[in-house]
Amino acid sequence: VCSSDLLRQYPALGDLLVRQLEAVRAIPGVVAVAYANQSPLHEGGSNGNIHDPDREELSKVNGVPLYNVSADFFTVLQLPVLAGELPQSEIAIDGIAPSPVVMTKSLADKVFGSEPAIGRQLNRGPVAAVVADFYGQRKRNEVEINFNSVQVAPLWNVDWGYVLLIRTTADNVEAVRQALPQVLQRVDSNIEILSVRTLQEQLQRLYSNEFGLASLLSLLSVLMLLVSMISSYSNAYFHTLKHQQEIGIKRALGAGKQRIFTELLSENWLSTGLGAIAGVGCAVVLNQLLSQVISIPPLSWWLPLATCAILLLCVTVATWYPAAIATRISPATATKAL
Repeated sequence: VCSSDLLRQYPALGDLLVRQLEAVRAIPGVVAVAYANQSPLHEGGSNGNIHDPDREELSKVNGVPLYNVSADFFTVLQLPVLAGELPQSEIAIDGIAPSPVVMTKSLADKVFGSEPAIGRQLNRGPVAAVVADFYGQRKRNEVEINFNSVQVAPLWNVDWGYVLLIRTTADNVEAVRQALPQVLQRVDSNIEILSVRTLQEQLQRLYSNEFGLASLLSLLSVLMLLVSMISSYSNAYFHTLKHQQEIGIKRALGAGKQRIFTELLSENWLSTGLGAIAGVGCAVVLNQLLSQVISIPPLSWWLPLATCAILLLCVTVATWYPAAIATRISPATATKAL
């Protein structure tokens, strides 16, 4: 944030940004640096509608994040170019015409469908390139997080601040973080640095509530699995004690230890499998019902399989010892019933 009103407006702002970018590039370990009016992985921000003027009603997408950035923005985020060429100039054409627009693939597909987007005219300017999707803003409406519009253009004013996006080598992240405040203050002391965060920290901050809830649910899941294992162990152990004579008779009739062991495990596998199928079925139905009320992604195909596999593994571990006890029952135990 610029504390001086003069520095918040172009052209003084443009000169400040140029000096800041040069100073940051000189820090050892910095690979690329770019300015932007807002950061990815952000709660809301600057956004607006994007549409094809020739078919506005059919193509309009509201609430699309609008980024004004320097040319190295795409290098910092390592965004592959899928079509077209990235703009290299940070000055609008003739100083008046709108800067070319770079769209993410999801947004281009939404606006133009299967038709090529390069060279087409949008309400914000001509389309210069299509890049891979990246996470833009998090909103409460239905706009996809991968819908993003980027223009390589100057920042005309920054009353709400701006961001510097920096890519570093993996072993210099902390060194650059420590050096950055002093470097920027040396460029111009009339600025205030609100925060210095990695994108991973930004993600954690953005979804702090969800991460906390996920941790709580994970802990509850572990406790429930522990309770299930204790229940399975108790059931298998008391089953073995109650049916000692029956197991002894089977042994006397020629049943081997391996068969006794497998039978006891199979009983628990069967009950667990039936319970898992019923539980997964209820989860799928609940997911479908919730998707009609709130925005919720469908269950991945591997989740039910992973759930059943984990439950079967836990039951196997819990009933292994009681099953091993059953194999040690002597055939002589059968004679106690006579």
